[in-house]
Amino acid sequence: MLISRRRIFGAALLCAALLPALTAGAATSDTHRTVHIRGSTTFESIVQSLAEQYMRNNPSTTVVVSGGGTSRGYLTLLDNTADVAMVSGSPSEETGDEIARSGLKLVNVPFRRVAMAAAVHFSNPVNDLSAIQLREIFTGRITNWNAVGGRNAPINVYIGPPGDGITNTWYEKVLGDADTFTPRARNAELEQRIAGVGADPFGITYLATESLKDRALKVLSVDKVTAGADSVLSGRYTLTAPLMFVTREKPSPEVQKFLHFVNNLSAPISNSVFALPAAR
Repeated sequence: MLISRRRIFGAALLCAALLPALTAGAATSDTHRTVHIRGSTTFESIVQSLAEQYMRNNPSTTVVVSGGGTSRGYLTLLDNTADVAMVSGSPSEETGDEIARSGLKLVNVPFRRVAMAAAVHFSNPVNDLSAIQLREIFTGRITNWNAVGGRNAPINVYIGPPGDGITNTWYEKVLGDADTFTPRARNAELEQRIAGVGADPFGITYLATESLKDRALKVLSVDKVTAGADSVLSGRYTLTAPLMFVTREKPSPEVQKFLHFVNNLSAPISNSVFALPAAR
């Protein structure tokens, strides 16, 4: 399933190398303009900070940021209800099909990477899982915590909806092309998953570490490596997801100007050590 999705996505999405060409022609105007950005809930707080900084420097422009999920972000480009999608992964297969059918060419502008991690209730004695154990838990082949050094209790798996970018990226990196999530998994949006595992001593989920600030969940290391700036930058921790902006092939001058501003930032806006510059 994911092989076909990547092929569709690759055909529909243009290389981010086009960004210099887009920004080169950016124009200024005295007319008040609005830029609508929609998509990833993981990315939303970072982009809101970007928008506020941009509007301070460009008072004639309003940047409106709203969530709805990565797939929703892609779809707003198709129905022309947003100028920019903020995404944390590739589109779902269904959304990729819609992009392919539309013939719309999209431009991908990488911004940051975020670490993804498995998270459990604080009372869970398990602190580390191997990559293989992680895959076996989320596919449902391991169903009891005692198989990985925990209590004799069933493992309750919580996953996000198909349109969620972090879910799609976790699927690709942890399960791979040949597997699927366990059919017993509980499907919920991010806040419901966090609340669910926070109240469930036997629950497990995954999320971007950017979403873990001040949350009462325990993050598990993978093969004895903990998610963090140093481990991601060194390549020891590989479970990362992209944070990207996506536009139509010929965005407006004001969108070009905003992307030029974003592309020239020297440091992450987010205070989280897990939000790292995208590889260039």
